Amino acid sequence: MKHLLRLTALIGGLSLAGTAFAAWEHRYKKVDDYGHHIYLEQHEFPFLSSGPVDPAPSPDGRSLAFAAQGWLWLLDLDTGVATQLTDGSALDSRPRWSAEGKQLAFVRDDGRDTRLVLRDISSGRETIINTDAIELDPELSADGRYLYYSSAQSGVLSLWRRELATGADEELTQLPRTERSPRRLGRSGRIMYMHQAYPHRDLRLYDPASGEDQVIRSNMLAEIMGFDVHPGGQSVVFNFPTRDDYHLMVFDIDKPDTPRQLTFGTDYALMPAFSADGSTVFYVTPDTRQQFQLMQVPTAGGKAAPVAITRWDYLHAPARVAINTTNAGGEPAPARLALRRSDGHPIASTQGPTYFDSQNGLHYFYTHGELEIPVPAGRYEVTAARGLMGLPASVTVEVKAGRASRATLPVDTVWDAKAAGYVSADQHVHLNADGAFRVTLEDALPLLAGEDLDQLITMSWNKYNRYLDLDILGQQARNARGQLVFQSQEVRSGFHGHVGLIGNRDAFYPWFFGPRTPRYGRVDRSNGEVLDFAARSNVLATYVHPISGAQDPFDDFDANPIPLELVSDGVLSEEMGLELVCAWTTPLANAAVWYRLLNIGKPVYATSGTDAFVDFQRTPAMGTARLYTPDPSGNNRLQDVLQNTREGRSFLTTGPALLFSIGDGIEPGGVIAPGEQPWAVTLAAAEPVEAVEIVVNGTVVQRLEGIAAGATRRYRGSVFLPAGGWVAARAHGGVAGWPGMSADQFAHSSPIWIEARGSVHPPAAKAAAADLLRAIDHAEQQARKGYGDTPIPMMLGRFDAAREALRRWRDTPYAD
Repeated sequence: MKHLLRLTALIGGLSLAGTAFAAWEHRYKKVDDYGHHIYLEQHEFPFLSSGPVDPAPSPDGRSLAFAAQGWLWLLDLDTGVATQLTDGSALDSRPRWSAEGKQLAFVRDDGRDTRLVLRDISSGRETIINTDAIELDPELSADGRYLYYSSAQSGVLSLWRRELATGADEELTQLPRTERSPRRLGRSGRIMYMHQAYPHRDLRLYDPASGEDQVIRSNMLAEIMGFDVHPGGQSVVFNFPTRDDYHLMVFDIDKPDTPRQLTFGTDYALMPAFSADGSTVFYVTPDTRQQFQLMQVPTAGGKAAPVAITRWDYLHAPARVAINTTNAGGEPAPARLALRRSDGHPIASTQGPTYFDSQNGLHYFYTHGELEIPVPAGRYEVTAARGLMGLPASVTVEVKAGRASRATLPVDTVWDAKAAGYVSADQHVHLNADGAFRVTLEDALPLLAGEDLDQLITMSWNKYNRYLDLDILGQQARNARGQLVFQSQEVRSGFHGHVGLIGNRDAFYPWFFGPRTPRYGRVDRSNGEVLDFAARSNVLATYVHPISGAQDPFDDFDANPIPLELVSDGVLSEEMGLELVCAWTTPLANAAVWYRLLNIGKPVYATSGTDAFVDFQRTPAMGTARLYTPDPSGNNRLQDVLQNTREGRSFLTTGPALLFSIGDGIEPGGVIAPGEQPWAVTLAAAEPVEAVEIVVNGTVVQRLEGIAAGATRRYRGSVFLPAGGWVAARAHGGVAGWPGMSADQFAHSSPIWIEARGSVHPPAAKAAAADLLRAIDHAEQQARKGYGDTPIPMMLGRFDAAREALRRWRDTPYAD
């Protein structure tokens, strides 16, 4: 009895006190009005590419500046020779010429901050313009007196003007979200710029003399849109999304609603720029290996053609580095690689996409085990790892001119999932999301191989008027290793909470709804419809990226909101998932909701999804958040993983392996008898873990010291279990580094039920029901506020039904 009294006292109030856990943090200084920094950094920042990007034709028409390999180059358009201009440790990009062609203004990015550089072409002398905030997209005025640029020094990315002679800065715009990419209109003194007025991306015209600022053309969610102004100032070229592709369009400023298309087919045209005489538009497009090609098309219309680069003239002698990654048997093994020069300058892959890990500050790419990359001669550091369980290996290699130097690295693991009979799955990422590349399901397979990930669920999603990857919904791809990519769907009903559908072959419609989105017909909608669709289709429905902050959401619903319908859907639905682990959310705060639903007997299954983007350049790796589940057949079947997820036969992690059993080997998803029971935990991790905890009905009843990096430890103990509810194990804490890309280490087993699946311990159920009732009351307040006078009987009816069920738990007496 004393055990039960002690446990009841602990369960009276769930709390995250003493469980330090940091959410993913922005790497660059925070912009106040941009909630999700990955979108800011992906869609507004430059990126590293081995091939040419950011074309900038010179005013004399003889050359073209561009960025490649993190440096600036000058291409002679007659000879095709590209000459390297800059050679620093940071990334240089987005060059823009002064009107007379004597200077280049560009962006320099050191991985923590961006600044602006003015470079004199003849002398190479540089002038740096910088604050502690983000600076982007410089443009010199026609008379050379001013520098226009985008800066977040006031807290938001606005358009600024600096008088170069005095250094005096002036903020010109104060619009919500992002203003950037100023372009001078000939010698008129006026400026055109781009405004990310979510869900629009507008082209605006600003007159510094009068202060007049007007929208010239408004576009729906064209997030990788770029533009340029004709040298004469009368026309504009921009790239515009058409379903999953981007095409070049040109319009006259006085007729913005009648654009003319310049590119066709499946082109993915990016970064347009007019030639000096305005007769040609230069742009770039990625090939099937996600390498960029410089292109040109006549402004009047015609066939697009490549721009040849016949030779690259480096400032240092050219060389090559050959990298081999091997398994324990010395055979070639896929891996994730980071390659840096001794000064820290990152090197991009020439064979596939190059990504940026914002958590650890490393650019990375993938190898199947053998890879050769051209580099300037010098000293380089190579780092390799394979998946969350990989032990990072590093080696320094001196690369000599005119030859290929070799680096060989082992890619060992701290825990072999396959040998242990487990498969891994990342159950929520996106294939194409208006990123730098255009990718297919097959393009994702090398990423799975390098991350030792067995299954990847890529989700088609909507951008209001576009459905990305709609045509491949329900399709899959496998490689020779048996690793699988399956295309599913995310229903982005933002105000209500996003719901991922895992394993569906037919789409749910509508893909979005809510008070702040286009309504297109019937307004009275609910995520309950999505869950009903999932039940009919026998697919998994899960609330994705639920809770952003580290605070227990039940302490302050406004400070750390719960998705609007998550609680009512969890109470009412026979089957529902919650994405416990995600790169952008805090698992312990997600667990605060999950625990309360479990405590009222709802077997809400836990899912794990990185919510990364295969076509983004700035993104965590696939499998940064993943689920492991037993795979006795060894066949890595999608339906087996989905069924095990549904039944809770799993653990979820951002890094550690966590194997938990209780009693006579009962594992997650099983049922155990109440009373004193022995338990066993095996913990293994490539990075340190602070603590291991045993959780009963949402309360930590035992806490043990964690492990050092690269260690494996087996724990044993016993715990008293009440006559109902659940028990689980979790591990967390410790600053994560490679191979992980989350802010902290975290792993959690799915629950083992006490007496029966869905059983409850009455005191825990009463406390949980009271908290969940408060959450539903707050959700209804937000719903009524969001919808105003618009009737929403469907959602309000679900709130009422959930309340009725919860009141039964809250108001039912129980014996101590």
